[in-house]
Amino acid sequence: MKSHMMKGKPLGLKVLAVAFGTLALAACGEEQATYTAADETRAKELSMSNCAQVGGDDAMCECVFDRMKTNLSKADYSAWVTLLVAIDGATTAEEAAEKAGMSVAELTKISNHTSLEGARAGMQCEQELAQ
Repeated sequence: MKSHMMKGKPLGLKVLAVAFGTLALAACGEEQATYTAADETRAKELSMSNCAQVGGDDAMCECVFDRMKTNLSKADYSAWVTLLVAIDGATTAEEAAEKAGMSVAELTKISNHTSLEGARAGMQCEQELAQ
């Protein structure tokens, strides 16, 4: 059984800190955002890359992404994908918000919501993979 712990702290929480906290521009908006299959693929690549940077293995990173897709409503998931793609290469929250077509306040609200969902997903995955 492979350990999903890193320096004494659950890896799921570390994954959250970087993959969702550092990317604190993830999404939940009330309106359904639109995205392409290419956007979803890019969002998954970004999520997996950030997860791996904090020591997550493929199974953990894949699980967290899949849980986000399952746990978020369709509108929230759509907004999350849209924002992950928008923040790719953005240097400020303002730039990311503009690319995503929303205000910085909306971006902040969305970030808070999906950060909590990311933490929940990380903990679920950690428990699932430990079995």
